[in-house]
Amino acid sequence: MTPQERDTLVGLVAGRVSKKRLEHTLRVETLAVRLARFWGVSEEKASVASLLHDIVRDEPDAALLGLAEDTDDPLAREMAGTAAPVVLHAPVGALIARRDFGVYDPQILQAIAVHTTGAPHMDRLAMIMFLADYCESARHFTGVEEVRSLLFSSLEAAMLRALAQTLAYLRRHSRPVDSHTVDAAAAFARLAAEDSQDLHEACQLT
Repeated sequence: MTPQERDTLVGLVAGRVSKKRLEHTLRVETLAVRLARFWGVSEEKASVASLLHDIVRDEPDAALLGLAEDTDDPLAREMAGTAAPVVLHAPVGALIARRDFGVYDPQILQAIAVHTTGAPHMDRLAMIMFLADYCESARHFTGVEEVRSLLFSSLEAAMLRALAQTLAYLRRHSRPVDSHTVDAAAAFARLAAEDSQDLHEACQLT
């Protein structure tokens, strides 16, 4: 993507989201591209995913639900039954990225689709998208600095911390919890336990 193509995409996004949402989107892009460069992920894919991740965030829940139900995309259709409608903007955003912006790269679409809930199996681009959204520079909530401190040492550890914090917050405030977030947190916890066991066994052999 050339600078001119990026500018065109930013202009298209600006025409569909609020000024506040656009500012958030650009901050997410800044962090996502930085993380992509560090972790050896395509910076262009990180940029495109970031610019489109909240393309329908300002749409009403009813409109998102209608789009999720009226599609052949399995993730969007499944998530149409979510207990937390606010997360629908992610899978529906992926649909719009494909339909209206001609994005067909499966990595980019998946990164957009799971950037609110996470998923049990996430590649580096998807983790970067989730974490950039969670940690962009205007986020100032309890625990965000802890996640930020992990971004350049372990994406998996940062995901586990962010997901655990998200679930704790939702439960503490009696907010609806999407099952994908629960599944993602459990998967990253298992991964952390396996890594810890592998380290313990390696230490015993030395």
